[in-house]
Order: sequence, then structure tokens, then C-alpha cells
Amino acid sequence: MNHAYVYPAQGFLGFELCTALLEEGWEVTALDSGREMGDHWMEIGRNANLHWTSYAEWDRVVPSGSHVYLPYYDQEDLIKGKEGETLMGKAAYTIRVFSHFQDPPSQNPGGADIYVPTLIGPRQPESYLFARLLKDVHEDEPVQDDPTGVIYVKDAARKIVSLAGGKGKAVLHLKGEAGWSEAWSLLTEAGIPQMEAPKIIRGKEVSVTASKNLEGIFNEQLKEAGIKKGKNSFPYSER
Repeated sequence: MNHAYVYPAQGFLGFELCTALLEEGWEVTALDSGREMGDHWMEIGRNANLHWTSYAEWDRVVPSGSHVYLPYYDQEDLIKGKEGETLMGKAAYTIRVFSHFQDPPSQNPGGADIYVPTLIGPRQPESYLFARLLKDVHEDEPVQDDPTGVIYVKDAARKIVSLAGGKGKAVLHLKGEAGWSEAWSLLTEAGIPQMEAPKIIRGKEVSVTASKNLEGIFNEQLKEAGIKKGKNSFPYSER
């Protein structure tokens, strides 16, 4: 059986990578930095192929032929720390996932580096504008949104898992016309804010087919957060 390690597994994308791997029949070791396994893991149910452990308690053994998934997208601190590099050094193959704003901490000659735009869906962190709009949160802290596009986090995770075995750089984009500005217009009538332009990544272009429309994805986010709101009822920039 194929074995994959995901670190950090509790993050927004990390959790979905674990789920996508389990759907494909992989054995998954979910690693994180000492936190308890969250309630949302109950969504997966009983699965003998899922093994949860904190990074501190992990035995540091990666069986031969295993794959390692490092969603740097979830955690900027992962780039600064050594845990990801330690895991990469033990793996036969590593997939690292970045936003267009992040720079790899090292080379990955034996694996793949995948770049994704803004990911949306349940448990999207409030460091993203869409999550702030949906939850009516008003902060002055910078946001992480990449205005080049949006992808449903579950679709992105499944596509990333399907790319296992490839090497080099790949850039995911949503197939079709839906984009970041269209998603914004569904939530508010306020003008689109000025945002930092991400750097252009040169790599293989990989299209992702959406399994849900934007309204369905945002409704899922609202349901997960226990919020009931209507279109344009909470314009972000008017507060």
C-alpha cells in the first residue's frame, strides 16, 4: 500500500490533502506540531489507513518509497523551520505546495513544487478576505489572497494528489471563467480592493475542473461556520 506523510496536517489545505489521499486508498500519517486532533477529523470517520501523531512524538521513520506532502501554503512558519526539510530529506518523493507569494526554502530535484492561487472552502482561515466577509470579521491585518484566481480547496487537493510522481514546477488554475473578482462580487457590492500582485511562476499549467459552483462553495463555508447570510448583506469595504 502507498504511504504518504502530510505536515502540517491540521491546516486548511493539509487536512484536505489527507482526505484526498485516503480517498485514493493511501495509508496516511498525519503530522502536526503538538496540537490535538480537531473535531473536523470526525468527517473522515473510522479509517484504519489514517494515523495521527504530533511531530514531537513521531519516530522520524519514513518507510522506503513513501511520499511526503508539505503544504507550505498553510503555514509560513514551515518555511522558516527545519521540520519540512527534515521530512523532505527522508522521503523518496516530496510534493511541496506554495502560494504565488512564497519562495521555496531549498531545491526539490526529486519531487514537485505546486503553486496554487486563493483556495476557498470550509475552514478557510480569516487571513483571507472571503473568510472575513463571510464571518463579518473586520481586521487591519494584511490578507493572503492571491487575486489571480480561486479554487475550491477540495478540488485543489484532489488535483495535487493526482499529480504525484511528476517533477518540476506546476501551477494550478481553475478551468473556465470563474475567478477571484467573480467570487468577490458574489459576497459584496463594494469595489474590489487594491491587492499585491503575486509573482509569475514559470511551470506547467494544470487546469482544475470545479466540482461545485462558487455559490455552493460559499454556502458550504457559511454552513461550516454556523452563519446564515444573504448576498451582499455584509459589504467588507463599507465598514
